[in-house]
Amino acid sequence: MKRRHIYILISLLVITTIIIFLANPGDNTMRKYPYGKDTLEFFGDGTFQIYRGGGAGEPPILYTHQIEAPNTVIDNVLSYKIEENIVYVVGENGFIKLDSSTNTYEQKKRISDFTSKDREIFNKLMEK
Repeated sequence: MKRRHIYILISLLVITTIIIFLANPGDNTMRKYPYGKDTLEFFGDGTFQIYRGGGAGEPPILYTHQIEAPNTVIDNVLSYKIEENIVYVVGENGFIKLDSSTNTYEQKKRISDFTSKDREIFNKLMEK
């Protein structure tokens, strides 16, 4: 009798697990632009992505799919930090503050052109 109950419980557990896996499609985030095998990070709907560099030892690349500048490399990435919807990027050619909720970014040559809070974050990134 006990053995029969154990088989029934195991069967129910297996069936429940199968149903859960079939009902859950996994990552259901809607992306306008999908990520590929070279994508290290993507932001928002995928409009901005960080890709691996072209060769060994090359820095990652911040790339955009924006309509105004489709398939454009913004800058080579030295370091970056994500804080909620804002991405701070220290690039080879300047500093970038990216807002993934609005798909906009500011790129400036000098750190002094940003707010004091932004400068503090960029300074920490440059220390890495």
